Amino acid sequence: MNEIRNGRVVRVNRFSVPEEARLQFMELLERTHRVMREQPGFIDDMVLEQQAGGGLLSLITIIQFDGEHVLQPIIAAVARSDREAGIDRQALSRELGVEANVGFYAPITLRELLPA
Repeated sequence: MNEIRNGRVVRVNRFSVPEEARLQFMELLERTHRVMREQPGFIDDMVLEQQAGGGLLSLITIIQFDGEHVLQPIIAAVARSDREAGIDRQALSRELGVEANVGFYAPITLRELLPA
């Protein structure tokens, strides 16, 4: 965890989204990323989409932050924005049938993978 605290942090989110829920989910995603982009410590983001078959889409978001120290203020800003807009993110995801898998990662260089 020390490596994460002292360097960039990358959050990778993988969403399984029913095709019929795509528009509404993308609106929520766009709103969330707009709030994050305004926060100190946000570096950049990317959204990727793939047809997963069976009426599902796979969406991946990759978000880079300046360090672990900026995560809680950014999470709080998104939560505050949701409250102000009357959005219950978990309930909406359930209603839309969206499944999520999220995690935080620390970037490494390939050199670190090689034996000494």
